[in-house]
Amino acid sequence: DELVARSKSAHAQNQVNEAIKSVNIMDPSSEIGRFEEKVRREEARVRGAAELQASSLDSQFESLEDLGEQTEVEARLAALKAKQTDALES
Repeated sequence: DELVARSKSAHAQNQVNEAIKSVNIMDPSSEIGRFEEKVRREEARVRGAAELQASSLDSQFESLEDLGEQTEVEARLAALKAKQTDALES
């Protein structure tokens, strides 16, 4: 009876160890590990999309600033040409 009980105890302990091993988060084959990896990938994807959006906004603002500078230069040039034309006509 004692040997049978020890055998069953050893078998149960083995099953417990196997169950604990399958729940190991660091084990890439475990369900929890795969789920955690999926969540990490999704988080990285969201961070990447935010970075792209931010850089896109930055480039749009830079192009607007460039356009503003161009418009200012063109306006000054037109004013200088107008002054020159007025001076020549006088």
